[in-house]
Amino acid sequence: TSLTMVFLHQIFFSYTTAVMLLGTSLTQAFSPNLPNSRFESKLYSLSAELEHAREVFSRWDSDGSGSISSSELGDMLRMLDINATEEEASALFKFLDSEGSGEIQFEQFLPWYSEATEASREMSSTIQSVLTGRRTVGEFDQTPVQDDVLKRAVECAIAAPNRRMSEPWRFIKVGPTTVKKFAELNRKINLDMETDEKEYKALDWTTIPGWCVVTSKLTPDDENVELEDFKSTCCAIQNFMLSMWSEGIGTKWTSGPVQKTPEFAELCGVDTSKEKVVGCIWYGFATGGLVNADPRRRKKGVDDVLSSLP
Repeated sequence: TSLTMVFLHQIFFSYTTAVMLLGTSLTQAFSPNLPNSRFESKLYSLSAELEHAREVFSRWDSDGSGSISSSELGDMLRMLDINATEEEASALFKFLDSEGSGEIQFEQFLPWYSEATEASREMSSTIQSVLTGRRTVGEFDQTPVQDDVLKRAVECAIAAPNRRMSEPWRFIKVGPTTVKKFAELNRKINLDMETDEKEYKALDWTTIPGWCVVTSKLTPDDENVELEDFKSTCCAIQNFMLSMWSEGIGTKWTSGPVQKTPEFAELCGVDTSKEKVVGCIWYGFATGGLVNADPRRRKKGVDDVLSSLP
């Protein structure tokens, strides 16, 4: 976890420094009504994590003495989602047990855990910025994206939640030769639909540097299962695009009449009795950079979509 990443770094903070960074004394830590706006802001923002730490600490303090032993610290850290090795837990215990009593109290554990949680929160903020910042990219430079970036995106995609580990997805990297065939099929369909030729020229598929076709498993005898698998595949596609965005690569999830044709499925090697094409993900370096990607924002905010029940 992100807390683990700051584990060793936090050990080297002295106890006094940790308290100073909190901007308060330990007495104030348990008296949030005392005047200290800097600390109060941090305390309130971390109150849930600290209360959980207190709950877990008390669980391991089986005799109610207010302290835990070295052997209990490692188990407690794991319950707090900190994957520390035995050596790391032992080093932390020795650091916190400044008096050498063989036990540590919650008041001794609190400053270190507060700082570790704050560092974790900063990393969480970075992740959340990727989630909220991703936008659709419609124009790409011609520089190809390395396959390693694609593989990492697929690795993130297949980590998506899925019903009973059905793993209903498949990802197909499409090369220039097949893209040209896609473009020709698209041209024929557009002509049959009497699409404006000018509009068609503005959508030259051969200029898109990266293509990935995504499929989802079919379950003809159970439409509910098939729907659940489709939902999972959609989650996987979102993970794919977020991974790309985190590496500076733009994406666009496309779907349309061409992708629904038997000819398209045949070009992709898709057996339409077992799977269906969910869409194509175009990807590449955004023309002008990601900062110039589609600036559109959602019309609704959190308060518009979040409701509460008693």
